[in-house]
Amino acid sequence: MRTHKSIKNVGIMLLTQLITLVLAFVSRTVFIKTLGAEYLGLNGLFSNILNALSLAEMGIGTAIAYALYKPIAENDTEQIKSILAFYRKCYFSIGIFIIAIGCLIIPFLPYLIKGEVSVPVNIHNVYLCFLANSAITYFFAHKRTIIDETQNKYLTTSVDFIINTIISIIQIIILWQFKDYMLFLFAKILGTLVGSIIILIFANRKFPYIIEKAVVLSSSAKKKIWSNVSILFFHKFGGVVILGSDFLIISAFVGIEAVGIYSNYTLIVGTITVFCNLFVMGANASIGNAIATLSKKEVYVVFRRMAFLIFCTCGFSAVCLVNLLNPFVELWVGKDYLLSNAIVYVIVANFFFMQNRWLILAFRSDAGIFRPDMYKPLIEVVFNLSLSIFLVRIYGVLGVLIGTLANTFFVCIWVEMYIVHKYIFAISTAGYLKMYAVQTLALLISCVLAIYINNFIEPLVGKLVISILVTTIVYLLFFFRTEEFKYFGKLIFSFLSNKSKPYT
Repeated sequence: MRTHKSIKNVGIMLLTQLITLVLAFVSRTVFIKTLGAEYLGLNGLFSNILNALSLAEMGIGTAIAYALYKPIAENDTEQIKSILAFYRKCYFSIGIFIIAIGCLIIPFLPYLIKGEVSVPVNIHNVYLCFLANSAITYFFAHKRTIIDETQNKYLTTSVDFIINTIISIIQIIILWQFKDYMLFLFAKILGTLVGSIIILIFANRKFPYIIEKAVVLSSSAKKKIWSNVSILFFHKFGGVVILGSDFLIISAFVGIEAVGIYSNYTLIVGTITVFCNLFVMGANASIGNAIATLSKKEVYVVFRRMAFLIFCTCGFSAVCLVNLLNPFVELWVGKDYLLSNAIVYVIVANFFFMQNRWLILAFRSDAGIFRPDMYKPLIEVVFNLSLSIFLVRIYGVLGVLIGTLANTFFVCIWVEMYIVHKYIFAISTAGYLKMYAVQTLALLISCVLAIYINNFIEPLVGKLVISILVTTIVYLLFFFRTEEFKYFGKLIFSFLSNKSKPYT
């Protein structure tokens, strides 16, 4: 049952993302042709400012999701109602707080942009649109959570897909016919509001008990949640600063146009990231269920299999990105929007190592293990910001990305790997380290061979075929004897043969 629900979630999300991908690139192409790089820069900058404001959430969402696993597994509707009522009150307060703090930031916006902004719009009004769009989500978050944490994420994904598709088409028409950036932003706000209301209705109908009057959450339960929140705040702080600082540093030290050009690359890599993360997101509730119901040894087997699957998906993606990213951007929007090959290599390296981190973080979060590395984010922030600000003065955009890569590789990966193995699996990291090293070696060999061969190939499709073919051959030679490879081979054969027996 756990496997089939995960596959259903992943399948729905995969289909919707394929269509969303096409619309995103059509919308971005029209955006660039009608408005230009400075508007792109404003989009990227304000999105990251609002991401920074999400620090006010303090990790409450993660703590609540963890608190829901047990009552959902036991079908304890009274406890679920109490937790969701508490969640709603917390997020309502956070939404109001973010609106207030967001408004206080308005006078300081010009200091976050190097040079003059020549776009014929009031940047304060643009920022307020981003603020409103972000704030809306906090007032409906508890309804989305009950759907997602009961392994029904395909429902929220489907709603998001339908609304985003409609709004994207409307935005494309707005840009093409009117070239009106403010109207473009208003359409996005409308879509966010309508989508949130629809999810609210779905949640109330699928789980009617959640609209009933709830008993006030017990003091002991609140204490446990706030204890986790106090720890998660540090993790949230580190994540927000690390992931959101690149755009802010580039804007302040290089310029808003550089943010716009870089945002094209983050759109492409971000889209690929979503596809790779589907396997984690779609199985996220199943991970929590597995940790709660299986032995440590069995959970480790699940972890190894998922790690191999994610490595394969992000490994193939990384080889293709290294070989195709710049040729695709040139074909898509022209040479004026290209970054150097060195920057591309660092972007792809960041992508690969971050994808491998997501699974470890998902297991840690779903197991509720937040305390052992609670101060690590502070080290991350100091290390990453110091190095990025130092290097941006020398290397520009490349320096910022090197700082982020160095932080991920030298600070994050090893600590998180150790904690998950110690507190969830109760085993040494030696086995995983060996697997990780072999996988990284296979990826490097695939990249080098594909880059060399593609030097003699011009067509984009040809480069794609070579990238996939080389990676497939290298991966088969490295992994065809492993337990994980055999497992997925059997799983695929089972579904192709219309067998219903799940492999768990």
